[in-house]
Amino acid sequence: MQSHIKINLELKCIIGLLDFERIQEQTILIELEAKSKKFLDYAKLCARIEKIYKKKKFKTIEKSLKYVCKNIKKHHKKLTFITITCYKPDIIKNAKVGATLTKKY
Repeated sequence: MQSHIKINLELKCIIGLLDFERIQEQTILIELEAKSKKFLDYAKLCARIEKIYKKKKFKTIEKSLKYVCKNIKKHHKKLTFITITCYKPDIIKNAKVGATLTKKY
């Protein structure tokens, strides 16, 4: 069974290089699109992503995206495609800044 899912997730976590970002949780927005040759449970993926961000306290968005992709692929061997974006909507007034990573397997 092919699976193609899209997730939009909002959560609070410690992420960033600046001193205040290492102390105060901030809101991040995660957009994920994934394709697999097997079923992907979006509820479990949301829980996994949230757990990773809460635990790891990444210094950069880019490192977080690499880690999340690697972790999801490790647990979903039949994954064929993933694109993930992390935004920090509150870090710059009137801007939603972030980064995207796309992997094809």
